[in-house]
Amino acid sequence: MFLPHKSDNGAVLPWEYPEAVPGIYKAGQLVVVNAAGMIAPITALLATTPPYLCMADLEVTADEPILPVTRISKEHIYETTLNEDIETLAVGMKLRVSNGGLFAHSGAGTFEVVSLDGTAEGDAVRGRWA
Repeated sequence: MFLPHKSDNGAVLPWEYPEAVPGIYKAGQLVVVNAAGMIAPITALLATTPPYLCMADLEVTADEPILPVTRISKEHIYETTLNEDIETLAVGMKLRVSNGGLFAHSGAGTFEVVSLDGTAEGDAVRGRWA
């Protein structure tokens, strides 16, 4: 999962409450906006910056379609874990978002690494959106 770790300006990210596609969402899950304008899970490796971060463990239904999210901010550092070993990982590398929006994945993306605890699957990595 992705969690806001540190702010450049001390600001707290405000929450928004848009409609989402029915399903189960997790706090810290990155999400996108589908063609119908609704929040939806990431279904493939994402090389671009996702627009929102889910802020609650929640099952969205057609009767209760609202999901609490925050907008991704370039003024924040986010922490997540690797979902694979990346032996060449170093500060300054840019990673993609994994399918499901919960982990960092190798490949050219927009999540720029600013610090890391290791290069093995499950290790923590912190970065900002470029």
